[in-house]
Amino acid sequence: MKTLSKFLLAALAASTAGTAYAADNDPKRFAGTTLDMLYAEISFIPGLKMLLPEFEAKTGIKVNIETMAEAAAVQKAQVEAATGTGAYDLFGIQSGNLPLYAQNGWLKPVKDFIGDASISDPAQLQIDDFIPSTLKGMAYQDTQYCLPFFAATTILYYQMDKFKAAGIESAPKTFDELLDAASKVNTASLPAIAVRGAPATTAGNIWIFNTFLYGSGGKYFKDFPNDLTPVVNSPEAVKALETYVKLKQSYAPKGAVNFTFDDVVTAMQQGTVAMAIEGAPLAGRILDPKQSKVANNLGFAVVPGGAAGPKPAFASHGLCISKDSDNPEAAYMFLEWATSFDTMVKVSQNSQYLATPRNSVWTNKDFRAKYDFNFGGGSFLEAYQASLADAPSDYYPAFPAWTVVSNRMGQAVQAAEIGQATPQAALDQANADITNIMKQEGLLK
Repeated sequence: MKTLSKFLLAALAASTAGTAYAADNDPKRFAGTTLDMLYAEISFIPGLKMLLPEFEAKTGIKVNIETMAEAAAVQKAQVEAATGTGAYDLFGIQSGNLPLYAQNGWLKPVKDFIGDASISDPAQLQIDDFIPSTLKGMAYQDTQYCLPFFAATTILYYQMDKFKAAGIESAPKTFDELLDAASKVNTASLPAIAVRGAPATTAGNIWIFNTFLYGSGGKYFKDFPNDLTPVVNSPEAVKALETYVKLKQSYAPKGAVNFTFDDVVTAMQQGTVAMAIEGAPLAGRILDPKQSKVANNLGFAVVPGGAAGPKPAFASHGLCISKDSDNPEAAYMFLEWATSFDTMVKVSQNSQYLATPRNSVWTNKDFRAKYDFNFGGGSFLEAYQASLADAPSDYYPAFPAWTVVSNRMGQAVQAAEIGQATPQAALDQANADITNIMKQEGLLK
């Protein structure tokens, strides 16, 4: 995994060195302030909502958190930011979308507040405790815009008894082994695998397909960020899509072409598929003892890879301050509290949140007691950490037009899935369209 740039880490360390809360700091200096935040109802947010009375008692600041489905939340946040309504003080932002906000000046960078002894406490912030790639995901051009609260990657989930019955002794490590395992466990009543299908957002099929693209040695651009010539129709990319299409067409449930992560979670949770490639942070839901039919029967492994090895998905999510906030200092105080070690441990215990970006939480005894699942197929937390180590921090290339490029690629992937075009034809057209997008954005001559 790529690490945080030396420049950025040095700047953050310098900003916190030798600082502490000012002697005359009043934690209730912004009492009576109301903050509004918008994001998706992903894990961490429900548990954070439960702790808001604690923050209000400490600071006198009231926080309202509005949540929507992820795609809707992303769209609404971008409209609000672009039009400068000032309706929200804070946005949740996924790393793939951050460059758009940063380039358009829609945020107040947290670097402007870190080190301000009147509102920032380095003992609470503990900037060096964040996994470097998650900080990097919330930075753009060496400026720290947001603080991370979520470290997302994918793992392979599989039902151990189904593997044993099919004579499969260990989790597949390559795409060929994955297809072979799928062929052995697939039946008319039990499809082999569930993965996301719905385009066309970074939370849809591209979240999974990039694993096949990168793992096969493919990429989006000739030499990002130096040469932005699109190469999504390379032989490696075509091979990746052929593998992905075969998996989806031959071994996935009916309707999987439109699966969202909720559909995948439900399928794995109910045991209606033998395998799933899905977010590691969703294990808490998949194994929820009140709903899960696969508890005590799941194995966990790093996702398979191709010629380039395993390339699990990666994204960080962060809390960010709107440039139009009337209360940016109060917003920063909330952001620092919300992403602190203490808050993250509490949220991990009052909900199914386990996607912590803090190293110290990973070693916390209460966290490990709740989430280190091991049913005989290996440690879940070890598989999660190994996946984070293998995952490219630039899984979503960091440039403002990425969302548009990703959406177009998602459409191409789905066209191949439903047989509307061959993988080669779908990617040839996508490459031409992405080339035009890059030219329209002024990123390619």
